[in-house]
Amino acid sequence: MSDLKISVVAEGNEVVVRQGSAAEIYQPGEFKVSNVTIGAVVEFLSKTDVEEKVILDSVLVYSYDRLTMDLSYGLSVKNTYLLNSVIELNPDLNAFNINTGKKYSPFELADFIKMNRHLFESKSIAMELVSVLKNIKANVNKAIEANRDDRGNRRALIDQVVDSNIPESFNIELPVFKGCGNVVVPVEVVLDEDLECMLISPDLKQIIAEESKILIDNELDKIKEMCPQLRVYQK
Repeated sequence: MSDLKISVVAEGNEVVVRQGSAAEIYQPGEFKVSNVTIGAVVEFLSKTDVEEKVILDSVLVYSYDRLTMDLSYGLSVKNTYLLNSVIELNPDLNAFNINTGKKYSPFELADFIKMNRHLFESKSIAMELVSVLKNIKANVNKAIEANRDDRGNRRALIDQVVDSNIPESFNIELPVFKGCGNVVVPVEVVLDEDLECMLISPDLKQIIAEESKILIDNELDKIKEMCPQLRVYQK
């Protein structure tokens, strides 16, 4: 007579009766890896012995808006792999605070540009901008003083000084995303009436949207070629 094995799992009030050489019971677990580069899913699948039954039990979800690609590999197997990959902006680009509303004094912005002149398409333009910003307040005050009798509008005078001294735009050249090649990003300096500066770039949002879509689509093409039966959804 074969041995009778009984196990009781208190949490679910479950009684499992196993006889003879029944397969060992596993408690399901998860291996979760988060915030890795966007190429991690392809890397994982290329180094995994993919079984048809497992890939049919897996899901890939991607988002152009969130710049993410999430793989749930083997949803009902004993150990599910959850892989969260993301396109991350280059920290050097983040440091510029372009289009964020961050305000600098002219001296603060001048010092920042001086320390990051290696990221400019032209270092000479960067240093010219440093010189202009350090003298912008004095130039505005001179313009206001010269027009005092004419009751000149302060905003108009600031714009006049800015137009005659600060380049309409300058280019920085750096990777927009971590691990990618350099891209030229046009940037503008905007001064408010208190002579505080902001950096804006109408092109940057478009560059991020277009380049990130290309990156995600390239990864999707590779994944679909490797695992055509994998369920893929857009979020």
